Amino acid sequence: MKFHSLLVLPGLLHLAAASCSKQCTFDSIVPSTTLTWCPCYDGFFCAKLDVPLDYQNPDFARASVPIIKYPAASNSSFGPYQGMVLLNPGGPGGSGVNLARENGTLVQAVVGNNVDVVGFDIRGTWLSKPVANCSGNLNLRRNVSLTSRFVPRLLDEYYESYIEYGKELGAECEKTSGGETGAGRYMSTAIIARDMLSIVDAFAQTDDGARAAKPSHLLNYYGISYGSFLGQTFASMFPDRVGNVILDGILSPEGYLANGVSNGINHLDGIIASFFVYCHEAGQAACSYYTGSTPRDIYERFNRSFTQLDPQKAEALNWSNATDINLALLTLKVGLLTAAHSPLDIFGILSPILTALEGALSTQSITTWTSQVMAIIGDPTVAGYENPEWSLGVACSDEDNRWYNKTLSDIRPLLADLQEQSIIGEVWSRSWLGCLGWSIKASEIFTGPFGGDTATPILFVSNTHDSVTPIENAISSAPKYKNAQILTIDGTGHTMVATQNKCAFAKVAAYFQANQMPGEDSFCPLEAGPFGIVLNGTLQENIDQAGLSDLVH
Repeated sequence: MKFHSLLVLPGLLHLAAASCSKQCTFDSIVPSTTLTWCPCYDGFFCAKLDVPLDYQNPDFARASVPIIKYPAASNSSFGPYQGMVLLNPGGPGGSGVNLARENGTLVQAVVGNNVDVVGFDIRGTWLSKPVANCSGNLNLRRNVSLTSRFVPRLLDEYYESYIEYGKELGAECEKTSGGETGAGRYMSTAIIARDMLSIVDAFAQTDDGARAAKPSHLLNYYGISYGSFLGQTFASMFPDRVGNVILDGILSPEGYLANGVSNGINHLDGIIASFFVYCHEAGQAACSYYTGSTPRDIYERFNRSFTQLDPQKAEALNWSNATDINLALLTLKVGLLTAAHSPLDIFGILSPILTALEGALSTQSITTWTSQVMAIIGDPTVAGYENPEWSLGVACSDEDNRWYNKTLSDIRPLLADLQEQSIIGEVWSRSWLGCLGWSIKASEIFTGPFGGDTATPILFVSNTHDSVTPIENAISSAPKYKNAQILTIDGTGHTMVATQNKCAFAKVAAYFQANQMPGEDSFCPLEAGPFGIVLNGTLQENIDQAGLSDLVH
């Protein structure tokens, strides 16, 4: 199974809005308080659920939640029909409709094809109504002069550019989406959790709900990354409505509510270090960046190129190509973050990228290299930041706008902490910086307490080396929920799907089909990694043995 959870990484995610193309489209569906399914897209069914715009004032106005279903197989080898499993792909702001449409069969391959795979778009995003749509109205000077200000950690203009962008965006969104019936006030996770409950209640009233083997009034759910926070919010607000809930890639509620990026990149450098380990084991034939006789030799090769991209030195010496170096370093760091997110897919691509960087530095053709890499990973500047209001509308609301009107000076301690954690840590701040300009207050937020006596135990899933949702978050969160357990996967990348770990898939299926928790057998050892390599021992043992346990100096 291969699909990717969504992170708020401007320029890296390019998803088209889903629409049905056979017998109906989302535009043609009339919202209903019941789940009235319309055949739409190659075996999929679509609906729009009519819900209160504000659950605290249900008679005030209405909103519609777009929902897509990939139905269970009629004669499943997994057994009787189990009902639906609801998906959230993360972000916040990722399209659950797209996730189900593009990966419905793959989800069924893991949890079983005796379930309906159901995706929905969260409040204010994608196909939901009302939708926050304010970034398209701005002319944010997305030109060469603005792009030239996008530099990595050593120069303040990098952060100030995103802060300035966030302020302009926030002002426009306040004007167009901040009113009583606009989307902005109703995008918080608490309201999205109530929408999930509405979906469950509507499903329970259908014929499918009546024939499901699982209790139809309980939420069965697979939440990825931000979706794990949404799942914890739902379980804390409605513990008696929790069915089989799988949370994959765990956000720390406390860290997320504090600033959106805390407790995230603890193991990011470990994944970067694993590239050198896997490249060494793969050898020159599979990894073109291979050199020397140890993983450390490959790292030193990388570090020689990395340290040449020094924008502070370039600016101090008034080099004519200082701007080019700035953008190249930003592109490299975002590229490394992309690779750390999906090592199985990207490490093979990273190898020629780093090889080409050496050539670009030696021939002083760094602009060409930057353009080529941006064509692969997307534009890492504001110009590539698509629909930021969808992520900011959720995240900044959940934080209760605590960072609104703050300045660069106010956030320097947080930025310093990110820099100390990883050689690319500062780029993780990009998506959150917009909260310094987001003024729209949510009508309802949930800040805890998190935990509860859930009707069904929750299964937390975490990799030993997750790029942005470290296992420590699962360790701190799971004990708050009655009988919850953690499934630990020794592997790299963001969430279970990045590892393609067959042991983990099997245990998730056992949990969903038979309520079987991992128990004492809750550790899935390292399986085949990048370049098809299976390492001996644990991943951390290999990193330590290579002398790469700390890349930050």
